Amino acid sequence: MYKQTIALLLFLAISVSGQVPDKAKVVAGAERAFEKAAKTNPMPAPGCAVGVSLDGVSVFEKAFGLAEIEHSVPNTPNTIFESGSVAKQFVAAALVLLQQEGKLNLDDDVRKYLPELPDYGSKMTIRHLLNHTAGLRDWGAVMALTGVGRGDRVISQEVALDVVFRQKGLDFKPGSEYSYSNSGYQLATLIAERVSKQKLPGFIDERFFKPLGMKNSSWRDDYQRLVPGRAQGYSRQGANAPWRLDMPIMSVYGNGGMLTTVGDWLKWNAMLDSASMGKPLVDALETQGVLNNGRKIEYALGLNVSTYRGMRDVSHGGSTAGYQTFLARYPDQKISVAVLCNGTSPSAGRIAADVTDEIFSPFPQQPTNSAPAATVAPETLQKYVGLWRNERTRYPSRTTFENGKLLLNGRPLTPLPDGSFQYGPSKVSFKLATSGKPDYAEVDTNGDVIRHMFEEAWKPAAKELSALAGVWHSEEAEASFIFVVEDGKAFLTQRPTTKLPLTPLYKDHFSIGGVNAVAWVIRDREGKIVDLHVGGSRMRDMPFTRVK
Repeated sequence: MYKQTIALLLFLAISVSGQVPDKAKVVAGAERAFEKAAKTNPMPAPGCAVGVSLDGVSVFEKAFGLAEIEHSVPNTPNTIFESGSVAKQFVAAALVLLQQEGKLNLDDDVRKYLPELPDYGSKMTIRHLLNHTAGLRDWGAVMALTGVGRGDRVISQEVALDVVFRQKGLDFKPGSEYSYSNSGYQLATLIAERVSKQKLPGFIDERFFKPLGMKNSSWRDDYQRLVPGRAQGYSRQGANAPWRLDMPIMSVYGNGGMLTTVGDWLKWNAMLDSASMGKPLVDALETQGVLNNGRKIEYALGLNVSTYRGMRDVSHGGSTAGYQTFLARYPDQKISVAVLCNGTSPSAGRIAADVTDEIFSPFPQQPTNSAPAATVAPETLQKYVGLWRNERTRYPSRTTFENGKLLLNGRPLTPLPDGSFQYGPSKVSFKLATSGKPDYAEVDTNGDVIRHMFEEAWKPAAKELSALAGVWHSEEAEASFIFVVEDGKAFLTQRPTTKLPLTPLYKDHFSIGGVNAVAWVIRDREGKIVDLHVGGSRMRDMPFTRVK
């Protein structure tokens, strides 16, 4: 009976997910989600444009909020917004076209086209760049180490590329892991330009925008160029804080930088649905990356390919300065949802999900493969309490025991019959040493297993901290820090005003206050400090040497 029930649920899920909804249902669902978003957006405030297409035809386009707060200019469906990282699929498409024309191969070594890129000892392919599996440090994360990063100064395409070419090391061997990095798309853009002998904006305009009738789309290759009908970008530091201008003062493109409307985006997705430019182009864009160990990842070529409530979902989100965006396509249902916003709230991704839910709900109950929860004695759970170091990133995690439950970073771990624990989409397994104390934990997320080592909390003596005092410089980041100790507390400082507190974690490791990053030192066999390292989001390890 149980198997028959599961089979019925699967049949219902497949049959519902494969249906193309009628136009009235699509428009009514989009209207409900739109009204919900508009009503929860107190004015005066920036807002969003929302577009929905059915079988390649736009059936819903509306906007709310202000394109320009200072002059009370409203957003409209034809308002132009920044795309954020949704632009990446256009760069990928350009390279696929060049491959189809026999001018390059996505599995070519990147250095064939970019000989000035350092030799990292392993082949790095164009596909690695597009899959985010190249191991490249994100140029924005590297630039942030100078204290004047993205948003703090004008950045050109040449400046961004210079940062990438200056990196002597990688976060990991190409193809071994997935880690989102804008640097890969900066290099991919340059390859497309060198091979096509055209600047990317001109190539994309000629090969995609004009043929598809995307008349409102262009690129921010000159941030000072006037763009009629463009919304200003805004951000704020809290729900009750005032809105402030937050524009991308950079002429960097490829990783983002596309200017567009919801209507133009729907035209692009209509092409992908109909394969009007050829099925090989669509198939190539939707081919998911495969790591060296054979594990398939969700990221394809500038697109995430996954499922949403049982439906095949091809989508990507983006954000640049105050703009945030989301473009989703459900190929089996012939539905596309485009959301472009010019403020840091409300969430473009949340609006897109609400539109999808309103169109397709109610959804059939999905069968679950998760095992039932198990009961574990409190004394056993307490054995797993402590501090853990991520072997890849060195980031800390902490397990605690509260009210009879084991928590990881404040969220509950659900015991399973096999002795492991459920943690969202991940499965956590703790390993004890022969002494009975924790040794390490393995976190398995869809086949990606990361080991976390158990560590004792570190309380450095004054002498240990003073041994780190001085000036530290990174040639690759072109950045310097001064390690100072004041009243027994350590800080990283930069001129003129940066002062980041360092909190000891485990031996020779600190968390850096104010940023999501870790600092640590490497010692030689005699215990002498060799160098200082800083790792953060999208940049795992930047070495600094002491300035004598």
